[in-house]
Amino acid sequence: MLILHGDNFFQSRKKLGETIDQAKRDAVTVKRLEAKSLQVSDLEHFLGSSSLFEEKELLIIEGLHSLPTSARKKALIELLSKSSDSQKEIILWESRSLTKTMLKKFPDARNQEFKVSSALFKWLESLSPDKKKKPAQLKLLQQVYEQESDFLALTMLVRQIRLLLTVKTGGRPAAPPFVVAKLKQQAQDFSEEKLLDFHQKLLQYDLELKTSRSPLT
Repeated sequence: MLILHGDNFFQSRKKLGETIDQAKRDAVTVKRLEAKSLQVSDLEHFLGSSSLFEEKELLIIEGLHSLPTSARKKALIELLSKSSDSQKEIILWESRSLTKTMLKKFPDARNQEFKVSSALFKWLESLSPDKKKKPAQLKLLQQVYEQESDFLALTMLVRQIRLLLTVKTGGRPAAPPFVVAKLKQQAQDFSEEKLLDFHQKLLQYDLELKTSRSPLT
């Protein structure tokens, strides 16, 4: 079993794509499933079935640890932790970093964590309409440009603005208390109208990129 996890989903997706491409070149049958629609009976069938010609199979399950706590989630994890068929390779892909407790469920698995650079988080936390803070923001942005993909930076920027909008309008994002406290502090620098305008411009930029109407790379 291979576990690909971490906040840097751009790099983990890249690794997943490379693994799938290699499997296809090796004539391995690839099956992809989202955990939210995966039933225990379906997983039991896959793990218990055997190929007449002993063909190798690769099962990719996305978002297993993002499921809410339930008997189904527990049963899926237990089934996967006991899988030992050498003809059936399993990859768990997660868009978050897994804890040591989560990884202990799969003692024989190989795991690769893809982390986002600290520069990216520092840049996001520095965002402010205060002109005096612009030089520091640009310096951090340059560091991000040198360490991360532009796609990841844009995606995380959109996420940050959405989180700021959430706390600005009285919502509670699904994040640890210290993160929520930081967001509330940062949101004080923005008006709700400014954040909405920011979000609208990011949406427009994204649409232009996807429809090849942007003059920017």
